Amino acid sequence: MKKITLSLAFALLVSSTFLNAQNLEEVLDNYFEVLGQETILEAKNSQTNGKMLQSGLEIPFKQYAASPNKFRSEGTFQGMTFIQSFNGENGWSFNPFAGMTEAQELNEDELKVMKVQADYEGVLWNWKDKGHSVTLEGTEEVEGAECHVVKSVLAGGDIYTSYIDVENFVMIKQSAKITMQGQEIESDTFMSNFQEGDGFIYPGKIENRVNGQVMSTIVIEEMILGAELDASLFEKPVI
Repeated sequence: MKKITLSLAFALLVSSTFLNAQNLEEVLDNYFEVLGQETILEAKNSQTNGKMLQSGLEIPFKQYAASPNKFRSEGTFQGMTFIQSFNGENGWSFNPFAGMTEAQELNEDELKVMKVQADYEGVLWNWKDKGHSVTLEGTEEVEGAECHVVKSVLAGGDIYTSYIDVENFVMIKQSAKITMQGQEIESDTFMSNFQEGDGFIYPGKIENRVNGQVMSTIVIEEMILGAELDASLFEKPVI
């Protein structure tokens, strides 16, 4: 197990070739190198611990991910725990705050979103094999930083647009246009406060915004690669 300290000794320095990237392949190669993609893939799983800030509340949370497509997130508040899990084929949620007394299967729209979240490699890795269409759309300024704009159109038509800083090749924003119940929903995720792991980096702060309004903030306190995760974590929650 590799436990991650939160020092930021890794300065995200890049060579001049990074600054001159002109095509999609170069941008993605540089992004994966800075991210530490090979280290992440070799670990085969991860555990993330932190807290969610929403509506004035602070909720401790944990996320678990395992290759190739398993995912679980959970948060505890006032002695109750809400859970979402996906075992690679089926997904469930349990939310006692919504009056649930047992875990319920995700509907088709929820499952579609969960499958993207559960992709341990990420949307941009091996995108051709996954049936995505990925294009480099030029550059755009985000939060004062010039970014490469990488557009991913998934097989079902949903669009995820990644904004990768042209100077240090970290992803600082991802926008999503997703069809839910016949309506298109747009949201933006902003990443900042990048932390150093053992051969990889991760954002220490993640903001979810809708129409420019911050809906929730996640503060990641630690990320562990190669954790000993029980396979039952990803099955239907037993309440």
